[in-house]
Amino acid sequence: MSNIQSSCAYCGVGCGISLTPSAKSSIGFELEGDMNHPANKGQLCAKGERLLESLAQPNTLRYPQLKSGKPVEWSEAISTIADTFKQTIAEFGADSVAFYLSGQLLTEDYYVANKLAKGFIGTSNVDTNSRLCMSSAVSAHMRAFGEDVVAGCYDDFEQAEVIVLVGANTAWTHPVLFQRMIKARQLNGTKIVVIDPAKTATASQADLHLQIAPGTDTLLFNGLLNFIANNDSLNQPYIDAHTENFAQTLVHVASQSADFENLAKDLLVSTSELSDFYQLFIDNDKVMTASCQGVNQSVSGTDTTNAMINCHLALGHMGQAGSGFLSLTGQPNAMGGREVGGLATQLACHMGFSEPERQLLGDFWQSDVIAQNKGLTAVELFDAMAEGKIKALWIMGTNPLVSMPNTPKITQALETCPFVVVSEITQDSTTAQMADVLLPAQGWSEKCGTVTNSERVITRQRGFIAAKGAAKADWWALAEVAKAMGFEQSFSFNNSAAVFKEFAQLSKTVKQAFPQKQFDLSGLAELTDAQYDDLLPTQWPVAQSRHIGLHSQRMYADGVFSTASGKAQFIETTTQSTLSPLNETQVRLNSGRSRDQWHTMTRTGHVASLRASIPEPVISLHPSTLNQLNLAEDDFVAFRENLSLSSASLAVSNRPVARVVADDNQTLDMAFMSMHWSNQFSMGQGVNVALDSQFDPHSKQPAFKGQPVELIKVPLALQGVIFGIHDPKLQGVNWNVQQTLSAGTCHHIGFEDADAGFAFQSSLHSLKWTVRLATQQIIHVQCNVNKSQLVSLKLLSETKVAVSLEPLHLLIGQTVNVALMGQLHQLIKAGNSPLICACTGVTEANIQDAMLQKLDDSVFNKRASSLEQSTAITHSDFVKALDETQTELGCGRQCGSCHSEVTQCAKDIWNIGLADIAAQLPEQERKSTQEEVA
Repeated sequence: MSNIQSSCAYCGVGCGISLTPSAKSSIGFELEGDMNHPANKGQLCAKGERLLESLAQPNTLRYPQLKSGKPVEWSEAISTIADTFKQTIAEFGADSVAFYLSGQLLTEDYYVANKLAKGFIGTSNVDTNSRLCMSSAVSAHMRAFGEDVVAGCYDDFEQAEVIVLVGANTAWTHPVLFQRMIKARQLNGTKIVVIDPAKTATASQADLHLQIAPGTDTLLFNGLLNFIANNDSLNQPYIDAHTENFAQTLVHVASQSADFENLAKDLLVSTSELSDFYQLFIDNDKVMTASCQGVNQSVSGTDTTNAMINCHLALGHMGQAGSGFLSLTGQPNAMGGREVGGLATQLACHMGFSEPERQLLGDFWQSDVIAQNKGLTAVELFDAMAEGKIKALWIMGTNPLVSMPNTPKITQALETCPFVVVSEITQDSTTAQMADVLLPAQGWSEKCGTVTNSERVITRQRGFIAAKGAAKADWWALAEVAKAMGFEQSFSFNNSAAVFKEFAQLSKTVKQAFPQKQFDLSGLAELTDAQYDDLLPTQWPVAQSRHIGLHSQRMYADGVFSTASGKAQFIETTTQSTLSPLNETQVRLNSGRSRDQWHTMTRTGHVASLRASIPEPVISLHPSTLNQLNLAEDDFVAFRENLSLSSASLAVSNRPVARVVADDNQTLDMAFMSMHWSNQFSMGQGVNVALDSQFDPHSKQPAFKGQPVELIKVPLALQGVIFGIHDPKLQGVNWNVQQTLSAGTCHHIGFEDADAGFAFQSSLHSLKWTVRLATQQIIHVQCNVNKSQLVSLKLLSETKVAVSLEPLHLLIGQTVNVALMGQLHQLIKAGNSPLICACTGVTEANIQDAMLQKLDDSVFNKRASSLEQSTAITHSDFVKALDETQTELGCGRQCGSCHSEVTQCAKDIWNIGLADIAAQLPEQERKSTQEEVA
C-alpha cells in the first residue's frame, strides 16, 4: 500500500495529513503532516498529531437503534424516517420538517441534505452549526462584496508587513496558521497586532496588544477609517472606480470618532497605543486583518466585520498580495457547507431565493417544490421547535444540546419535537441521548469526500480504514431516505464522486447564468471517478480543468465584485455597545476553546494526552474580580438561574459548574470558561446553561461573548479523586468529572457533606490513613482491597488534591504490601505538575527544572562573582536558557500553541532566581534589572 493523503478533522486551517502503512501501529497506519499541502506544509497541532488516538471511541455507534436502545436494520430505520417525514409533511406542511447540519460533514453529505430538504421536501428550515461559528462573516461578505467570498489566501500572512488579529486566539485555535505568522515575523520582520479584551496566548506573543473594552471593536475600526481619511491615506482612485457608498460611510464614522482622546477613552486604551496601531495600518502597504469568534459570536459581529472590510477597501487592499481581510473558519468544512447552501439563508452555489435563482435550481434538479424563502436560523429553529411548530428534525454530526446557547430551551425543544433523528459516531453525546432514531455515521478515517478550508482550498478527505459494523456515509443515509420518500430517480448516487460531480455541474450552470458570481467549479464538472479519487488540493474558482491543483489565488484583484454594479459596498455600521450594565455581583461571561480540545469533546475528551492539560471545568477570573465577588482560587461556583432564559430554565440546585482559577490575563469583570464541557464528562451542564439566545440582527449568529451572569459559590466539604472500581452512578457525589488516563479513567469528585465523602466506597475492605503535606494540607487516603489487590483508591481533602494521576492509577491491581504503601505515600507527597505541552508531554516542573539547571550553570554562579555584570547579561541569558530548554525538551517547538505557557513557566523560575540576586544589588541597578526581565 502507498501513502494516503487526506485532511485533518478539526479546525478550518484544513491541514493536509499523510498516512503511512505501519505494522507497528495497532491501527495499521502512522500519521504525519503532508509536506505538499498548501495549508500546513507538514506542520500539525497537538490535536492533529493525535487523530489516530481519537479513533478508539469508548462507545462507537455501529448499528442503527431506536430510542429504546433496540438495534434495528438500516431498512427499518430508513422506512421509519421516510414514513414519519411523509406523514408529518402531509399533516403539517413541509416547513414542519427541519435539518440541523454541521461543519463536520463532508461537502457531499451537505449537498445531498440540502437537495433533499430544499429541493424535494420543500423546506428551507435547514441550518448548520456554522451559524454559531461563521455566519456574521458570511453576512458581512455578502453586504460588502455581493457574495460570500474570502478574497485572500494564507500566503498573504507570509507576505504581509502587518498582521492584525481581531477576537482571535490564533495560537490556540489555529496554531499551525499562527506558526506561519510567527515565521513571517522571524524572516521578514512582520508586525503582529492583537485586538482582544483578554491577554490570550496569542496576545502575549504580539508586538502590540490593544486590550480594548468588550464590544468596542466596531468603534475601533470606524475610528481607523476616519484616521485613514484624515491622514491623506485614502486610495481615492480605487474608491472612485471600484466602490460605492463611501462618502456617506465616511460622514457616518466621522461623527463617531472625531475626538481622538475620547475615542481612546471609550476603547479603554491609551492614545499612544491607539495612535501606534492606526499609524501601523497606514504606514505599511501590506496589512492583513483576520478575525474569528471574538468578533463573530457577538450581537454586532456583522457590523464589526464590515467595519474592518471598510478600512481595507479605503486603502485598495482587496485581492492584493499580503493585504486585505480574511475570516478564520472554526470547522474543517464550514466553507464547504456554505457553498452548497447549508445555511437557512442560502441556496446551493452561493444562490439566494430570487425567482431566477429558484427557477434555475428547479430546472437543474427537475423539481417544482424548491423552497420559497429563507428558513429559520439555528436559534429561531429551536425556538420554533420548543413552541411545537417543528415536528420532525434530523441532526447530523453536531451536538446542539451542548453547543447552542440557552441549554434549558434546547432541552425543551428536543423533548417537545415528536420525532428526532440523530446521525452520530457515538451514542454518548448529549444530543444522541435524545434521538428517536440514532444512525451510525462513518467517522473520520472511514468516510470519503471533500472539505473546503478558510482559504477556499478543496481537499480530498480519504477513508483508510474499513467502516465497522453498519456505519454508513451520511450522503448515503440521506439518499436512501429520499428514495424511500419517492425521489429515487434524483438520488441514485453510486458513490461520493457522483455527488461531487453533480454539485460541480450545478456550479457550472450557475456560473453561466450568473457570471458575476465568483464561486465556480466548472473545471471539476467532468471528473471521472479515478480523477476524483486522485484530486489534489485545489483552490476555487476552478474555471477550467487546468486549474486543478492550483492554490494561493486571490479574488477581486481586478476590482470587479459580485454585486449588481460590480462595485464593493462601504457599509455604515453602528458602534453603540449593546452590552447591558453589570451589577456588583455579576461578571461578563466569555466562552471559547481550550488549547487541546475540540467542540463538545465527543472526539477528543477520551484522549488522555489531550485531557491532561485541563482535566476539569474551570472558570478564570481576574484576582480583583475574585475579591469583589468574595471568591478564592479553587472555590467551586454555579450559575445563578438567568431570569431572561426560557421558562424551562433549570434551577441551580447547588450544582457546581466549574472550579475558580485566578487569572490576571482576564479583564476586570470578565470571566472565561471553556465551551467544551457537558454532562457527558462532567456533572455540570456546561457554560451555555447560563447564556440566553440573543443574536446578531443581520446574521442571526448567537452572541456567546460578554453576557452578564451571576456566580454562586458552592461549598464542598471534601474534594478529591478516585481510581479503580466505583459506584457507576456515583450516588451521593455532588461534583464529578471523568478523566481518561493512558491506561484507564479516574473521577474527580466532591461532596457537600463530609460524612458522605468518607462513606463513599466504604463497603469494600478498606485501609485508611491520612497524609500531612509540607503545606499542612491533610489528604485522607482510602485503599479498597480485594484478595490482596488494590481495587480502588480514594484521596480526599478539604482543598484541591494535587497529585500525579497516571502513576497513581497504575497502582490499581497491584498486590497490597508495605512496598506498595510506601510508593503510594511518596506519590501523594510528590504532588502534581500541570501539563504544559501536549505534543511532548512536558510539564511545568520539567521546564522549571531545566531552566534552573541552565541558569545555575550559566548565570547565577557568574553573577555571584561579578554582580556588576548582572544588568548587561539579564535578557541574553534568559533567552539563551529558554532556547536551550525548548531544544532539549521539545516543548513549544512542534505545533507552537503552548509557546506562551512555556515562556511564562521560564519567567517564573527566572524571577525567583533574579529576586535572590537582585537583593544584593544597589537599588537603581535592582530596578533596571527587574524592568529588563519584565
